[in-house]
Amino acid sequence: MASHNSIGSSSRSRSKQTSSSQVVCYHNEIAPLRTVRYDGPTKGKRFFGCSYWPEQRTCGFFKWADEVDDVRDLQHLVMEKETRICELESEMDMMKDKVKRLKAKKEKLVEEVEEMGIATTETMFELKENNTDKRLMLTLVFSWAFFTLVLLMK
Repeated sequence: MASHNSIGSSSRSRSKQTSSSQVVCYHNEIAPLRTVRYDGPTKGKRFFGCSYWPEQRTCGFFKWADEVDDVRDLQHLVMEKETRICELESEMDMMKDKVKRLKAKKEKLVEEVEEMGIATTETMFELKENNTDKRLMLTLVFSWAFFTLVLLMK
């Protein structure tokens, strides 16, 4: 008895754009609809198979035509998940860019704060020097006043 998974005719289309009514194999190619032609209990039954069958690089995809709705549903679900993954990857890339910009901004602000700290320290030293100069001036004025009083009392 011959194998029942043999094919009849098929058309191999390489379009990546598939409508919701088309079945794709694991290569993400349109899986052609074929018919079992060998004698056996499945003779005449229709099935979808890998678009590369009977070549050696077949992905092993096989589904009876009457079971296709489940496959289509799963393929649609996989497509939705892949789309969501792409969206999340895009969001992640945008977040990475945002983090990079924020880190650069933080570094710039840290540098500015350090510069402000240095400027503040310099200003404080200047104020201390000014205070010391003022004290010396006051001391000098009081000492002149004291000597003037001492001289006047004589």
